[in-house]
Amino acid sequence: MTDLRFPPLDRPALFDTGAWTWARDRRFPELTAWFNAAVEAGLVLVCDLVILELTRLAPNEVRAQEVSARLAAFEAISMPAGLWDRARKTQLALSANGDHRRVPPADLLLAAAAEEADVDLVHYDRDYDRIAAVAALRQEWLVPDGTLA
Repeated sequence: MTDLRFPPLDRPALFDTGAWTWARDRRFPELTAWFNAAVEAGLVLVCDLVILELTRLAPNEVRAQEVSARLAAFEAISMPAGLWDRARKTQLALSANGDHRRVPPADLLLAAAAEEADVDLVHYDRDYDRIAAVAALRQEWLVPDGTLA
């Protein structure tokens, strides 16, 4: 990794599924160590969408059960029904410059959950920059864009 700048976490933050995946990539031990320290400090939050996505990545039932059990130990932010309305409004705001077709619904919902819970969203995905340009999303790159490419 050429640029080891990690976001300064002074309070818990929601981590996008992609951030979890990169943090578990064995090619980046410094990132893994930083992420593990953030987990141990209680600074990594999950939500139902992240749990579903991470469990979906498991190769079989046994591993899926293990992943689900581990994630149950994390503090989770809620995803109330009102998030759908917020996500739709953000999608319409993105349509002003054509970005509504670029940002997947899951990213819109995750951003809405972070906004609703008043927490930062840690990610490695340009979609959240697009969302933050039209919404009140507070977001931080896991590492600077392009670092993990």
